[in-house]
Amino acid sequence: MAGSLTPTDKLVIFGLGVALQFDILTSTFGLPFQRLSDLLPFLTIPYFLFRHDVLTAMLGRMLPIGLLVVILTASLVFKADKEQGDVYLTLVLLLYVVQAIQLVILFKDPSGPDCLAAGILLGLVGSLGALAAASAGIDLTAYGLAVPTDGVDAELLLFMQDKLGGLWAGGNETGHVFALAGAAAMYLWFRTGRTAIYLLYVLGLLVSFPMTNNRAGLVVPAIFLVLILRRSFGAYHLLAAAAAVCALVMVFAATGYTPLPEKFQSAIEKRFVSDGNTEANVGERLDSTLGGLRLALTHPFGLGAVATQNQLRAMTGLGTPHNGIVSLAVQSGVFVALAFLVGACRIVLTPGRFGPFAHYTVLFMVPSLMFEELSINQVFLFGIAFVLAASALSRPDDPVIARS
Repeated sequence: MAGSLTPTDKLVIFGLGVALQFDILTSTFGLPFQRLSDLLPFLTIPYFLFRHDVLTAMLGRMLPIGLLVVILTASLVFKADKEQGDVYLTLVLLLYVVQAIQLVILFKDPSGPDCLAAGILLGLVGSLGALAAASAGIDLTAYGLAVPTDGVDAELLLFMQDKLGGLWAGGNETGHVFALAGAAAMYLWFRTGRTAIYLLYVLGLLVSFPMTNNRAGLVVPAIFLVLILRRSFGAYHLLAAAAAVCALVMVFAATGYTPLPEKFQSAIEKRFVSDGNTEANVGERLDSTLGGLRLALTHPFGLGAVATQNQLRAMTGLGTPHNGIVSLAVQSGVFVALAFLVGACRIVLTPGRFGPFAHYTVLFMVPSLMFEELSINQVFLFGIAFVLAASALSRPDDPVIARS
């Protein structure tokens, strides 16, 4: 059992949470790390390792921790068609796993996940600011607050301008990063019972939607919003809100007008009403996912990024599997992806053993992984690492955490 956290411990965990969402591109300043969150394990791991309770707990679970290290190291060594930079994200995942193992131990003190969740939501505010700046035409690339577009081909550049990413490459990535922050908002609602926390989060998500044009990232937060409203306000108020939404939809269908900001109304029409490419999009995603799965099974320790793109294009005409779990298998090996799936299932099936933070992280993360190649994103890599760490450290005799 980890001891109580010191004020410095809490500040470090809070700062980590901020960095996960407000993840500055440190590569802009010539550092050998893509983002700030990639650098932090070199600071947090030795800092927390000095705590006797952390080191003791890690030694007590040396076998499962060692197994995780072995399968990640195997990918670093045996990945096929490696080129410069191909081991970077797997190495980052390995560092995140060690960092997450320490956090899981420290989170026996509930103030630990409290601090991380609060930091994530504060970081989300900063990330929303960077996105708003991009929407206003303010170039923050020199400050590490925007992805450089030098050398990007014209088609991809148009996509990035249509679906703004702010701190991230595009709206399809940013929308899911913001969606994953919902796990922190949901956790804090669970801890405090304050519905306003989650409502403010949803408001931020809705503000970002006309800029990211990402609809998939709205799905899970919307489901949990309904559940919270049902619990907080009762069925009558929920039905009244549903009736108001239905009336709004009917007005829009009949007149083409809604009492919403023009940009928000335009985004809704573009992504939900006038998108005639939905069926083709579903078919392409399914084909690319199956193609990625075949590549993963053919190369169980992973395949280099350039080779993956070339082979997928030859097989399906697309360069991405459009599935984060499949891309994780191609990127870091089948055994890593299987370990993640096993851990995620264990957390969902026995949430009381792992705690609400891990539970909500899985519930918000896995649906997003079904839509995009998010294993290349640091926020999702941290979530994957946290699931792997929580699963490795769990014991059958762990106390069950009561749910409210």
